[in-house]
Amino acid sequence: MKITDLKKEITKSLETELPSLEASMLLEHFLKKDRVYILTHPDEDVPCNIEEKIRDALKKRNSLVPMAYITNEREFYGLKFFVNEHVLIPQPDTETLVEEALKETKKGSRVLDICTGSGAVGIAIKMNSRAAVCLSDIDENALLVAKKNYRDIVKEEPDARQSDLFASWQGEEFDIITANPPYVTLFCYSSVSEEVKHEPKLALLDYAPDGLDITRRIIKEAKSHLRKNGSLLLESDWRQCGKIRKILDFEGYVNIETVKDLAGKERVTKAKYPK
Repeated sequence: MKITDLKKEITKSLETELPSLEASMLLEHFLKKDRVYILTHPDEDVPCNIEEKIRDALKKRNSLVPMAYITNEREFYGLKFFVNEHVLIPQPDTETLVEEALKETKKGSRVLDICTGSGAVGIAIKMNSRAAVCLSDIDENALLVAKKNYRDIVKEEPDARQSDLFASWQGEEFDIITANPPYVTLFCYSSVSEEVKHEPKLALLDYAPDGLDITRRIIKEAKSHLRKNGSLLLESDWRQCGKIRKILDFEGYVNIETVKDLAGKERVTKAKYPK
């Protein structure tokens, strides 16, 4: 089948909001060609094996499997990351976490990104600073993705450890600790989109009524791993930020503030630990 005919068929068959755009994305990914090539070679035949892969992808997409899991690619902070079903798909709002962390980094700063998932936050910090960045996640499969991304993007071997928060980092201290931990409550999870429900629950859900059990642990345990006046930066839902500020204050942190994301909602709460 010719490219133009297959694109028309896919566009007609897709049951998503942007069928024409997604049809182009599928063709570009599986043909390994850019959009200009797809547009300028409409009469080129699509190999049968590629056509079959595209049709399989079409079925997945109509089952609301996220496009990023089909193409195994997501752009974040100007970098292209490999993603699969073991990690959350990096979102633009999380770029706020990177931007705030970069404000704290200096030459030689040591950074730990816990609950790292794909490694997007830590790697974006690494690629835009002169900091030494370490990665950590409780899930072995997620950590494999983070390691792959670090090697592919940074071109170095990562210091990346499987760890229940700080368990594998005993005795080590950092200038900056970043985290985008699980914080979605069961109540909120019941109303998320079907696409989001394809993402790993381990990285999304916190089973406390307020969704902050893991965040509480991070705040408490981070004190033993921050250098004097080190910074802790936490992403959360905007409805949780007020409570997070209170927890930080109770645990002895100072300079506590929350930064808004691109949509103007509170997203990243940061503080320093004076020791």
